[in-house]
Amino acid sequence: MSARREIWEVARREFLERWRSRAMRVSFAILLAFVVAGAVLFTLAGESTPTDDFGLVGPRAVALAPALRLGEQDDGRQARIHRLHDRAAAVRALSNGDVDVAIVDGRLMVEEDSSSIAVGVAQRAVAAQRTVTGLEAAGLTRQQALATLSPPPQRVEVLDSGAGDRQRDEDMLFLGMLVLFMALIVYGQSVASSVAEEKSSRVIELLLTTLPPRRLLAGKVVGVGTLGVSQLTAVCIAGLASAQIAGGEGLPPSAPRTVALVIGWFILGFAFYSVVYAALGALVSRQEDLEATTAPVNVLLIGAYFGAMAAIASPDGAWAQLAAYLPPLAPLIVPTRVVLGDMSALGLLAAVAISVLATLLLIRVAAGIYERSVLRTGAPISLRAALTGGAPSKGVNRTPST
Repeated sequence: MSARREIWEVARREFLERWRSRAMRVSFAILLAFVVAGAVLFTLAGESTPTDDFGLVGPRAVALAPALRLGEQDDGRQARIHRLHDRAAAVRALSNGDVDVAIVDGRLMVEEDSSSIAVGVAQRAVAAQRTVTGLEAAGLTRQQALATLSPPPQRVEVLDSGAGDRQRDEDMLFLGMLVLFMALIVYGQSVASSVAEEKSSRVIELLLTTLPPRRLLAGKVVGVGTLGVSQLTAVCIAGLASAQIAGGEGLPPSAPRTVALVIGWFILGFAFYSVVYAALGALVSRQEDLEATTAPVNVLLIGAYFGAMAAIASPDGAWAQLAAYLPPLAPLIVPTRVVLGDMSALGLLAAVAISVLATLLLIRVAAGIYERSVLRTGAPISLRAALTGGAPSKGVNRTPST
């Protein structure tokens, strides 16, 4: 069987085994629910427009409805109009809290607070109505009077039309980097767990009778990575669709680019971290020891996540510019610099090239650790012994390869 065929068979088996795993399905469901809920809340965050209720009594008050709506809109608020029969109905509505301000034939009534925004809007509307009435009495038509009170707005030149979207870009990146961080942890740990499971059950000894260790390792990484990319893509598509359906302010213009960067840098980041997780998984013979062995890599990823949060605050700072070219940190830093900072296409290509080269070098080291450790059983193997190929620690048995 060719090397490519062997790797493909291992990858296919790993894909199916990981997907059937209850832990993986639960992780996927949690990630999916988190992204969908986050996308909906994100798009609806700017939709909670303050609302004021106005009770109108009499024809003069009812005529104020358009002016009240315009006044509220100018203040970034929304007006709800309630037509009431008489003054007594207005008093009841104020007492029950059904309306904030009542206007009875041009006179304003409130329950308690006479300095609220709604009162100010009502006062301006009443004053405008009186001015229109005066201008009509002076011989102007109603249209001329309204045009005098509402001249066309002065043209404003906007120097940075995208500045208003920056906060939404930052919020989108906060969500995207958290999802990327969670995905790298979940699928990286899945690789380590798969190696440890096969080693503890001695299945690895049977597999290695027909497969070289490096092909087995490559198949595992490809299989879990394919599952990770598939699920992450599905999660991102579900998030975009949910945001679109939810309405609200919608996602920022940078949303498609942010999603593409998250998926692309998941592939690069997973390729880098997965071989490390696989090598660390080969150091242990029991699942109980896996958490402690992989803790340094988890801590490194946590540090990269907090570094990304710092980069969101200052994408062009010295820290972010340096970290974008450090392979362990780049997956969580580069998307931030591309969306918010001044990272050029050339800089992006350089970061990708450095990550790919570092991954290729790391694969050689991790594959050596995997080969020298995967058949050793007993107590966890020290990283130094795995790197040098020295004698195992006390209490460790070496099972010869067949």
